[in-house]
Amino acid sequence: MGTDIGQETPQSDLPEGAKFRLGKSSIIGNIVFSPDGTRLAVAGDIGTWIYDTESGDEVSLLAGHTEYVWSVAYSPDGGTIATGSYEEIWLWDSDTGQPTATLSEHRDYVRALAYSPDGSTLASGGADNIGILWDVATEEPKATLKGHSGSIRSIAFSPGGNTIATASSDEMVILWQAATGQSKTSLKGHTHVVNSVAYSPDGNAIVTGSSDGTVRLWDGLVTRRRNTLAEYKFYIWSVAYSPDGSTIAVGGRDGAVRLLDAVTGESKAVLKGHIGSVRSVAYSPDGSAIASASEDHSALVWELDS
Repeated sequence: MGTDIGQETPQSDLPEGAKFRLGKSSIIGNIVFSPDGTRLAVAGDIGTWIYDTESGDEVSLLAGHTEYVWSVAYSPDGGTIATGSYEEIWLWDSDTGQPTATLSEHRDYVRALAYSPDGSTLASGGADNIGILWDVATEEPKATLKGHSGSIRSIAFSPGGNTIATASSDEMVILWQAATGQSKTSLKGHTHVVNSVAYSPDGNAIVTGSSDGTVRLWDGLVTRRRNTLAEYKFYIWSVAYSPDGSTIAVGGRDGAVRLLDAVTGESKAVLKGHIGSVRSVAYSPDGSAIASASEDHSALVWELDS
């Protein structure tokens, strides 16, 4: 697809440590790297932009949704991109940029998407308060996750694929059996919307970020809270583990990306370059870069020191 839609983002105003500034629309959904790290998908109000992570060039625009795109996920083999908008999930061929299927069971915005590690299941969470597990082979729902009393904002599979975590505006995280969709336990303690949840690479820990300003760490095996890693005076929109599990990236309303020690919560670095809320953070698969997406109409790709 062409590159004449929207406004090109200048690279002359790059903050220190940033490799590219990308984006052509307000970003309140998530961003995600492709499994091989060569592409970055950025969900926005026009559609989902796909960028080359080496050059920063636009590869394609996945356009077709008639409403805002809230969520995007790559299949583990990189062949499919799933995007979530109002009541619909679209599946796209990542090579051609063409849609291949539409999944319609939600009754409100699809706020979160995640593929299982083996690629057999796509999990979706919506503002209709439910999660749906989709069979990738048949493109049909195989289980519905019912238990939240608020919008599901984030979904994560455990590294082994046996458990699914959902974060919600009802201030809880619920853990579900991936095979059956049955709830296992709830993580309670946040006092405002839980916007983001992520598993550590080894599956031993879960991190959550909330509008109550806290980043909390939970034991992923016995599902109890370990400690509050950090506490701020602003909303936390997104949290992400580095591939080696040593660092947690945090994006919040103050516009900075904060890198915290995953055990102690000690600050390792603060990346400043956005002028709006950072709604999503994502590590590249090899851990050499981190991307941040903001309401300021841009996504920054930061190069990280080894």
